[in-house]
Amino acid sequence: MATLPVSAEELIEKYGPSLNYPPKEGFAGRDEPDKEVKTHCCFCGMQCGMKLLVKENKVVGFEPWMEFPYNEGRLCPKGVERYLQNNHPDRLMYPLRRVKGLGFARMPWDEALEHTVSEIKRIQEKYGNDAFGMLSGVSLTNEKSYLVGKFARVALKTANLDYNGRLCMVSAGAGNKKAFGLDRISNSFEDLERAEVIIVTGANISETFPTLTHWIWRARDYGAKLIVVDPRMIPLARTADLHLPVKPGTDSALYGAMLKYLADHDMLDHDFIRDHTSGFDEALEIVKD
Repeated sequence: MATLPVSAEELIEKYGPSLNYPPKEGFAGRDEPDKEVKTHCCFCGMQCGMKLLVKENKVVGFEPWMEFPYNEGRLCPKGVERYLQNNHPDRLMYPLRRVKGLGFARMPWDEALEHTVSEIKRIQEKYGNDAFGMLSGVSLTNEKSYLVGKFARVALKTANLDYNGRLCMVSAGAGNKKAFGLDRISNSFEDLERAEVIIVTGANISETFPTLTHWIWRARDYGAKLIVVDPRMIPLARTADLHLPVKPGTDSALYGAMLKYLADHDMLDHDFIRDHTSGFDEALEIVKD
């Protein structure tokens, strides 16, 4: 079992997390930026538009991008604080060696790389190439994700490559691909504004896609009914017209029952089914009993 080289308090004091409390005189204002750079927040699948303020090639702040069609300038707490990462005092800028009793000590890059490579070779020679796995992150750019894949398959020669989206976006992408032929949403979020009924299932929108909540509120203003399917009382469920707290693993039974009810009461759009779906009769056969 891994143990700390020094106390947790010592590690926090040296490496963070650092809590930013405002000084009595207040925070100093920033200088006027040299330029604004239009970009996207990288923290979730919403990819909200934002403007980063740059001074002497460092990000010093942000401004809302009001013209961006999806979030229209709105940002959640993650997006608001995104610009602080690059120059945050807790950011590690050099390799650290674990030293028992002292914590961590700085080491040269060349030495760190040589040590890493030698340990990878030693472990793979003993346990095989697949002894290593690569875990990437969904916040990386396409180019960085490509390099991670190449490093795993070409350099490490391991079959074990994954990323944190396995727990969220992969299942959504696979479902959309099977249902609509596209691995992402097939319509504009603006369409929600005029929806008569919105069913939210398998998504904690208020906490994971906060800027999407706006479009649901817009629909509610126009009279839309809201149904939330979730085992928990998530924030969005508190104002729902109907909250279905299904037991984990019973989602398919719920959807099958809904389909059977629609079919039994002839509440289906037969023209749409004929022109735009496949395998529908097989689906009805599965849920008939």
